[in-house]
Amino acid sequence: MSRISRHFIDINGRQVHYRRAGQGPALLLIHQSPQNSRMWAEMMARYAPHFTVIAPDTPGFGYSDPLPADGPRDMAAFGHATWELVQALGLERVAVFGMHTGGLVATWLAWAHPETVSALVVDGYAAFTPEESALYGAAYLPPFVPQWDGSHLRWLWSRIREQKYFFPWYDGRAAAAMAIAPATVQATHEAVMDVLDVGDHYRTGYAAAFAHNDHHWVSELKVPSLIVFRHGDPLLAHMPRLTGLPANVAVIEEPDGIPAMLQRLDAWLPATLAGEPDAPAVPATVLAGHWQRVLVATAHGEVAGWYRPGAGTLQVRLHAPGSAPFTPAEVADDGAVLLVDLPGHGASSETSAGLEVATMVDGISALITALAPETPLALCVHGAAAAYLPGLLAVLGPRLRGAHLDTPWLLTAEEQACLLANLPVTVIDRAGGHLGDAWHWERERHLLWPWLPPSAAARRLVDAPDPARVHANVVELLRLGPRLAPLLAATTPPDLAGQLRALDLALSVSAEPANDYQGRAAALLS
Repeated sequence: MSRISRHFIDINGRQVHYRRAGQGPALLLIHQSPQNSRMWAEMMARYAPHFTVIAPDTPGFGYSDPLPADGPRDMAAFGHATWELVQALGLERVAVFGMHTGGLVATWLAWAHPETVSALVVDGYAAFTPEESALYGAAYLPPFVPQWDGSHLRWLWSRIREQKYFFPWYDGRAAAAMAIAPATVQATHEAVMDVLDVGDHYRTGYAAAFAHNDHHWVSELKVPSLIVFRHGDPLLAHMPRLTGLPANVAVIEEPDGIPAMLQRLDAWLPATLAGEPDAPAVPATVLAGHWQRVLVATAHGEVAGWYRPGAGTLQVRLHAPGSAPFTPAEVADDGAVLLVDLPGHGASSETSAGLEVATMVDGISALITALAPETPLALCVHGAAAAYLPGLLAVLGPRLRGAHLDTPWLLTAEEQACLLANLPVTVIDRAGGHLGDAWHWERERHLLWPWLPPSAAARRLVDAPDPARVHANVVELLRLGPRLAPLLAATTPPDLAGQLRALDLALSVSAEPANDYQGRAAALLS
């Protein structure tokens, strides 16, 4: 089976994430909203033996930056952003496959650049009318804003379930009912995670698709094209709307679903792309002077981060395990900085490796070494990430000039046991209760010391946490799932304070008294 690799590429300062597998003529897969390129794993494996299959995250989805806020965000803008990626990857010829929103992007690409697009396949063309554009807009896409009580998560779970019963999802009339299988609990969870990855931006791709009701692109296509409408797809009702198309565009009704559509493509794609040139190799990463996404393959999976080159010592920041990675917006100082997405978190989350200390140290050090093999280093580690410091010193050696500990977790054996016994549930349930449990654990760990039994003595007299920050951390808790407990067990050993004191390394510590349980962090330097 061909390996799927992941990459970031800088396009005019906007970071674009894509997946790639196989070799041969280029086949570009464009996902629907609000999903991302993860949805194409099986299709990439199917066609990688024959083609170079490339699946980007469209702007603002998955790990790709959104379109500029001061520019257009219509379907043509999404299409043009995809064209910029095609150019950046050096693809002189490429076949394009798109589903739903991705089908509109693919259609624009084939219409605007027929000299480059060798073939087009659309799975479900959204031929909305102006009346439907006006009807669906705001009703279909309410804002998704974190609430202090986590109620936005309950709404999202129900919203994702409902879209398998009615189209549009908010229309509960029998006339809007769909005779398709309801989503499994696992599929619902995965769809919820896709929305959680992008937050309120989920509306952007949908809004562009709903607002698109001028379908002249289809009638002006010049490349070999298949537009497929599957039974069970609500867009099947749009099939009669595509009339007067040129002979090179075939509109097909497929009663037997995705497997039958793929069997059709198994014959059509090789025949249509015969004689097309092989795609060029992955372009070399060119580090720019601004913030840039980086991704390094390691023995335990790919490790990502944000990197800003500069002179002097490289400042490496590690977020707390179980919390959201840092972003450039949170960095105020100048100079060279690397913000690491810890393995299992953020863009480094796509690994099946265990997250014991040795694995985390290997991943972190591999990213540092790939970017700055000889540069002097200084670490800033937050929370329970302090447990990685001894291992990192052993690997990085004298290049590591110092480390700053920000509110390290320093627990006794009894406190560690209490922490681990009261972590949020990770079993996915039909009603989405695991979302709420993660939310309340994350919120309450700011209000109660999480390693003490709930009591007045455990209460922390601090401000309530910002719902947006709680939400970002909950997304990471849900990514980790059952790996959360062993992750925190590994990072809270009862002898950690002794390990840190024994390091032959310049240490500094910061922790506000309200966040320094029993003054243990401050005591590290005494």
